[in-house]
Amino acid sequence: MDKKISLTNKIIVGIIAVIGLIFYIMIMKDTENAGSYIDGILKFTYVVLAFALLASVWVWFKEMLSHPEKLKQTALVTVLFLVIVAIAKYGLASNQPAHYKPNINIDATTSNWVDTGLYTFYILGTIAILLMFLSPVLSGIGMGGNKASEELEEEYEEESNDEA
Repeated sequence: MDKKISLTNKIIVGIIAVIGLIFYIMIMKDTENAGSYIDGILKFTYVVLAFALLASVWVWFKEMLSHPEKLKQTALVTVLFLVIVAIAKYGLASNQPAHYKPNINIDATTSNWVDTGLYTFYILGTIAILLMFLSPVLSGIGMGGNKASEELEEEYEEESNDEA
């Protein structure tokens, strides 16, 4: 089954690559009408992106339905992320319109969302860096176990035993 999925994925990636190459050649050959080709490749990109998003959401739902115990952890992580975004939006981001260049004015709402995205990135980046440094310290004093890798090892052993 995994070999069929792997082969299917390779075929799909190959088809997408060939279509991208065809668009690239068309743009390079006919630079005067490149805009129409670029519109075509953008539409193709949107279709591929939509397919990838739907596939990832489908796999996520399938995984959650087959392992409902992971739903609690997913809900907790989602709520924590939304709290960080809310802190960034309502606590840190400004409502001042931005004037970057004389002919480009960004309204207050857009500026607020840009600030929110930047502050969310800063907060999550800081948390990630801190966890990279704290993880060995916490596991060294016995507070942080590597539970995820232990679970993966157990699943791998179960799959190996099932195949044998």
